[in-house]
Amino acid sequence: MKKQLITRKFSFDSGHRVMNERMMCYNMHGHTYLCELTFEFNEMEQIGYAIDFKEIKRVGMQWVLDLMDHGFICNPEDHDVINACFSTNSKIWFMSLNGENQYCNPSVENIAKEIFLAMEVLFKKYDNLKIHEITLYETPNCYTKCIHESISEIERENWLNTNLEAVEMYRNEKGYIEYDDRKI
Repeated sequence: MKKQLITRKFSFDSGHRVMNERMMCYNMHGHTYLCELTFEFNEMEQIGYAIDFKEIKRVGMQWVLDLMDHGFICNPEDHDVINACFSTNSKIWFMSLNGENQYCNPSVENIAKEIFLAMEVLFKKYDNLKIHEITLYETPNCYTKCIHESISEIERENWLNTNLEAVEMYRNEKGYIEYDDRKI
């Protein structure tokens, strides 16, 4: 069976800092991240695609925008930053690859893993479609690519234990839209 890939690209702005890094990234700073969500499929719907790009935007992109855009992506042990975010009522995303409230820096590599895991949950209803790769640019010249094999089983288990229920609830609230008018 032949495999085909589709990609939806978008950007979001977030702050972060890398705890215990000795140079510049220890400082609180932000980036305009460019994210590419690449999905793979073997079969298409009769209408001519496996999923409409609008559905990737409505669910996948929107999850990132709702939870990370114009917020602070934070190491759960970065208490001074957490307190500052809470005191200013700022949006905050806690990294959880090492478990809830465990040390995990918001590097571009780790952020890509968290987005990848969210996409696995958000799009698991589609039998013939799965997330293939996340490409996440931190700057125009620096990026990472994350695939299924990039994430260890313990990272996957930790993330799911911390986030599965909330991501499934988000997905259920979004509902499913049928784009083929012959099916409605």
